Amino acid sequence: MSNTPLKFLGSFVRNPRQMGAVVPSSAALAKAMVRGLDVRDGQSVVELGPGTGAFTRAILRGLPDGAEYLGIELNTRFVGHLRDRFPEASFVEGCAQDAVRHHAEREMPAVRAVLCGLPFASLPGAVQDGVVESLDELLADGGEFRTFQYVHAYRMASARRFRRRMDGVFGRGRRSPAVAMNVPPAYVLSWSRGSA
Repeated sequence: MSNTPLKFLGSFVRNPRQMGAVVPSSAALAKAMVRGLDVRDGQSVVELGPGTGAFTRAILRGLPDGAEYLGIELNTRFVGHLRDRFPEASFVEGCAQDAVRHHAEREMPAVRAVLCGLPFASLPGAVQDGVVESLDELLADGGEFRTFQYVHAYRMASARRFRRRMDGVFGRGRRSPAVAMNVPPAYVLSWSRGSA
């Protein structure tokens, strides 16, 4: 949609800490986020903070017919936008920390992957901890979590704190090469729980 960047910018101006970015993520970053993601029939994908849907389209394109998707978004305007843009998908207005409850209430199949667009480098420690605790409950063996951090924010104390918390729960994460075709450039970070 042509006004998607304007919606995103408007939300950033109103709440820059919640948004963490001025423009939506690029198609190149979306491709990097879903590359090699192996979701099968009878599994689900949860997206935390889908925003205006920069990653959502790439996620939905890669899902087999028997897999399900749930997007959890805090911003009321974005939820309406997402429902209009992707009527085939399920979205809920809520917090990432409540992902376990939102997923259970919809009686969805086991979570294979959680993809996330939340700006962890700008989120308080208590929110980071709540998200990590939700991921610990959501992801069984073989489950994977992916997020991204901007190159310029990667060494920030809050960004390092989040990675340490994730490493402590899931083991050492992986970092992709920088995705240069994004504003600003970003790394894709991933953690897996065992292997199915």
